[in-house]
Amino acid sequence: MKFLLRTAVSTLSLSAALLTALPAGAAEVVTSIKPLQLITSALTEGITEPELLLPPEGTPHHYALKPSDMRKLADARVVVWVGPGLEQFLQKPLSRTDARIVTLLPDSKPHEHGVATVDDHDDHDHDHDHDHDHDQHQEVLAQAEPEHHSHAAGEDSHIWLDPLNALAMADQILPALQQAFPQQQQQLLANRDAFEQAVRNKDAEIAAQLEPYKARGFFVFHDAYSGFIKHYGMNQLGYFTVDPGRKPGARHLTEIRQQLEQSRAVCVFSEPQFTSAVVNAITSGLDVRQGELDPLARTAVPGPHGYTDYLQMLSDSFADCLQKKTE
Repeated sequence: MKFLLRTAVSTLSLSAALLTALPAGAAEVVTSIKPLQLITSALTEGITEPELLLPPEGTPHHYALKPSDMRKLADARVVVWVGPGLEQFLQKPLSRTDARIVTLLPDSKPHEHGVATVDDHDDHDHDHDHDHDHDQHQEVLAQAEPEHHSHAAGEDSHIWLDPLNALAMADQILPALQQAFPQQQQQLLANRDAFEQAVRNKDAEIAAQLEPYKARGFFVFHDAYSGFIKHYGMNQLGYFTVDPGRKPGARHLTEIRQQLEQSRAVCVFSEPQFTSAVVNAITSGLDVRQGELDPLARTAVPGPHGYTDYLQMLSDSFADCLQKKTE
């Protein structure tokens, strides 16, 4: 009789588990892009590993979801994305999932992708239609570092490049994780505290590392780094393009070339996912360094230190290129 009772209880427990379990192989947490995976994985350390939606070679500016991507979104408990200002392709698909959706910049607006001039950021025209209401988080980001969110008429959607924003983002993601994993409250809170300590320590280290190079001018390939640049007080002179999928205009390149000829810039940065042919052409014959920056953290490894390791990689790239040549 005891054996039969234990068997019945076990069967009931198994049935309940099957009713609440996710489909086999389904991801519990899905993040749109790698930087969000890095932040989320620090929060879910020891609980689950967030799955990445975009492949390493993908770009949120231009991406088409595959059927397998749609299944990930449909099966997930939590989905984390920046918002319509960056991942426009996710707006409709996210309306078809029952997952808890964390929208980090709900009021961000899609770019009318164009080319801005060297010191003119007024070419970003925006429109926007989004149903999710996350006004509370908009306030969290504003309190973290309000001056870091001015990007033309709207925000710079690459918000993870400011370490203080990353802490605000973690606070927005945490409640959704707490709801999805109610038995892991203590672990989640401990992970959040550890993440903040790691970010603040790394922030201080990077500030000290970049201090000697703050006055040295440079150009970046893609208008993506304002959070990092403003946070550390660096001297970005301009960028080649707003949309990395489009070539810069001839007049704009001429303006950059003139500034390089006047020795205003020490370095010009390209990006690993786009050809550097334009950068090579514009710097040809000039005594200017070339570096490489990756706004999407393609080579970073998720985990408790993935995000801070990525920040360090960025800082190293800046420091290496901004050093003056030995005379």
